[in-house]
Parts: sequence; structure tokens; C-alpha cells
Amino acid sequence: MIAAFVAIICLVSQACAQTHVRVALGWLPQGDFAGYFAAKADGLYDRAGLDVEIVPGNMKNGAIMLLATGAYDFVTLFNSGVALDMANVHLPYVVVAAIDQQDPTAIIVHDAPGAPKSLAELRDYPIMISPDAQDNYWAFLTEKFAYTTRQIRRYTGAGALFVANPHIAQQGYLTNDVPRFVDAGVPIRIFPLFEAGYSSYGPMIVARRALVDQHPEIVQRFVDATLTGWCHYLHGDRSAADRLIMQGNPDYAPRNAQDAIDAIRRYDLIEGGDARTGGLGIMTSARWSAYLQQMQPTGLYPKTMDFSGLYTTRFLHHTTCAAPRR
Repeated sequence: MIAAFVAIICLVSQACAQTHVRVALGWLPQGDFAGYFAAKADGLYDRAGLDVEIVPGNMKNGAIMLLATGAYDFVTLFNSGVALDMANVHLPYVVVAAIDQQDPTAIIVHDAPGAPKSLAELRDYPIMISPDAQDNYWAFLTEKFAYTTRQIRRYTGAGALFVANPHIAQQGYLTNDVPRFVDAGVPIRIFPLFEAGYSSYGPMIVARRALVDQHPEIVQRFVDATLTGWCHYLHGDRSAADRLIMQGNPDYAPRNAQDAIDAIRRYDLIEGGDARTGGLGIMTSARWSAYLQQMQPTGLYPKTMDFSGLYTTRFLHHTTCAAPRR
């Protein structure tokens, strides 16, 4: 419905003359960003008057800092921690939608005799995590389950160390790391952090504050088309979007795309949580407050931190998905 409405507006006004927009992904093209590629492949951005360039991410592209320079108009963030970091140093950014209502991060262990059966049982168990995690979800695990720094082993992104050692755990992403081990025939147990009460959002859309203030119509059209793109991907023909993803990431295969969509549906990452009543992309003050409290053990953020300008829901209009007409 949103896409159709935007298309009508563009036909009867000059407001939707093609505007070039650059969005930087937080990583290589993959299922976590499929809604953007669906919006591109299905012509939703075009019909919204946007010429959208999707820029793949990597460890070195510095998209967050380049956003301030105007090199990008939007970037994606993987979790709420990065957003709080931005607000804490007063970067001129605004979160305009939380695509994933739950952070897809999980702790993975081998499904073997004697292996932990819950996050609580992982206390004192060696866990491979990234350096960023120590100032993020590790604080939550420390507070809730009394984890300690003695458990930390460095996570490199490669799964070989985990596969070779049945007595170690590692962080993983429900949409890609978990299927990788399953497809390789490695029996695993999966402990999604959100099921234990971790309050971080998953991948989000962040815009330059100047764009929000000076050209809100561009932000609105981009958000509307992207959310509709997610509806198309979740409930329609995904083939065109998957082709675009694989063009940008040749190592990504149809099986990877299927694994990602299966995980998104199984864990209700996008349409679940507050999105059931508030629509896709919704954010609430209660969730941001809960996350801020969970991060207090890090000492990174003041207890009374003002995050009111960190995000806005002005571009969210209770979007829900129905099977899209092609």
C-alpha cells in the first residue's frame, strides 16, 4: 500500500524527480540487507523517485564516519550499541527505522554430551567473541549470568577453530553463521541472546541529521520503499533481489539466501516483537531505555544519558506486510 501511495504522489507532483541516494551496508550483500535489494530490483525506489546506490560494506570502508561528510545518505547499523556510541559523542545521525526487532546475535556451542544447555550453563565456558562484543552484549551476559573476562577467546570470523574444538563456544549470527554450521553437518546448540532478554535492536537504518531536517521527504520515500521491499522479500518472489545480492557478493549462494530467510521467519526477527502492533521498523523509548540500562556495567554511557534525539519514529506509519502484487 505504501509503495502504491508513493507512486501516485510521484505521478501528480514534481516532488519525486529522481534523487540520487547512497546507502552503505554494514557488511557484504547478504540476507540481512535483502529488503534494500528487493526495493531496488522490484522498482520500488524508482517509483519513489529515488536513484538508490547500494554500497557494500567491509571492515575498512568507515561508512559511519563518512556519513557525516555526506559521502552517504544512509548507513545500516548492526546493533543498538553503535547507535548509543554515536549519540554519546554527538554525531549528527538519526536512526529512522529498526529493521530487525531483535538482534540476531547468538552464542553457539557443540551439541555434544556434557555441553552447556543454556546461557546460564555457559558461565566459566570459553567463548570466542569479537572485541566490539566486550562493550556490547558481553556486559549483558556479565550482569545476568556472571560471565567473566577469563572466558573470552578472540573471535576471528572463521569457523575452523570452533569446528575443531568441541569444548568452546562462539558468537554467531542467526541468519548466516548458524546455517553455515548446520549445512556443514556440525551439530550445534543455539542460544539467541534476545530470548534471554537482551534488548538491542538488530540491523537499523541511520540517516544524516541534515538530511532528516532539510529533506524529510527523501527520508520518507526511502524508508517507505525499503520497508515495502522487505514485505516483497518476506512474502513475494525473492529471485530478482537474490540475483542482485549475488552480483554484489559472488560467494553468496541460493542456499545462503534460503537459510537467511528461514532464520528471519523462524525467529520472527522483522515482523515480530513491537512490529506486530507498531508496524515494521518501529522503535520505542522503553526498548532504548532497557538497552541503556543493560550497558551500564561497561561504564561507557551515563545513566541519565539523553537519547531522545538518537532516533525518530516520524517516518514510520504502522507498515504491515501483505502478499505484494507484482
